[in-house]
Amino acid sequence: MNAKPQWAATRRSPGRPRWRRIGATARIIRAAIYKTRWPLLILGTALAGGTLLFWLTGTYTNPLRALLYVLNLITLQVGPHDLPDSPALQVASGAIMLGGLIALTGGAARVIQLISDPKERQLAIISTLSGHIVVCGIGRVGYRVVSELLEFGETVVAVNRQADEELLDQLRRARVPIVIGDARRKRTLIEAGVERASAIVACTSDELTNLDIGLDARELNPNIKVVLRMFDAKLAQNVSKGFNIRTVFSVSALAAPAFAAAATRTRVDYSFKLEGQLLNVSTITFEPTSPFIGKTVGQIEKELNCAVIGAWSGNGIQMRPAQDRVIQAGERYYVVGDLQAVRALNEGR
Repeated sequence: MNAKPQWAATRRSPGRPRWRRIGATARIIRAAIYKTRWPLLILGTALAGGTLLFWLTGTYTNPLRALLYVLNLITLQVGPHDLPDSPALQVASGAIMLGGLIALTGGAARVIQLISDPKERQLAIISTLSGHIVVCGIGRVGYRVVSELLEFGETVVAVNRQADEELLDQLRRARVPIVIGDARRKRTLIEAGVERASAIVACTSDELTNLDIGLDARELNPNIKVVLRMFDAKLAQNVSKGFNIRTVFSVSALAAPAFAAAATRTRVDYSFKLEGQLLNVSTITFEPTSPFIGKTVGQIEKELNCAVIGAWSGNGIQMRPAQDRVIQAGERYYVVGDLQAVRALNEGR
């Protein structure tokens, strides 16, 4: 029997299992509704149109009875002697019966396909997502990135080339949607919902593959935030400059939690761990509507448990601005803190 890697014994499963189950169930229901939207539309049209037709033409003086007649038509509970006397209404009855049967059988077939085909179910769930984060490459780093993102409360879609990875079972138990395929293919990225995603993290073990994934994602979604895992620090720097992808990190300088922090909607320039705590460096430009306008540097540090390490001026960065310095609209500061503090400053709350 092959022994598990040492790191596997200490890894944690993605958090918030109860809420993840509730969210996954809600997404499955949404996926089922989305998958059967056209049969439902046809069925609704047949019910509403038929009810109005038989009510307004006087076939039934009560709209409820007209609705019951239409329901009986669709469920084949109407015999020839129950049809209206008018030939035109008889034809309409036949059309409603046929349309309703097509809608019911089509909807049932799609629901059965959704339930029986795991891949179809995953793709249907992903089709309901928007603003999620796509993580490509579920190895040691990728798994930990997904775990951290789930802890941040983000919705994640995982992409992996192989279907038999042990770590994928952990993500399935956490109700994380998974796409099996080569992330270098645009079709795979489209299946993962990259066009609607807020960010993509390419953290496979091949840095050129990660670059291909990032560029394809940027082509499909120009506004997506791209986070790349690189092994060579010099290459990471060149890619960041050459392709205007600011969040390119060398694995020799950055741990997996920092990839996750960089992929969130919060602006993070750099991340590092200190005594086990993830700290983030962020550039904050205070808007006129920010609630922090008029407060001092010291007040902000005390309220958010962060450190204002610099302020921008015409002569460059002024390190460690005075505690009694008052924040003015349009000023730029550099702050170190946890994700909650950085997020509060960025979002002005």
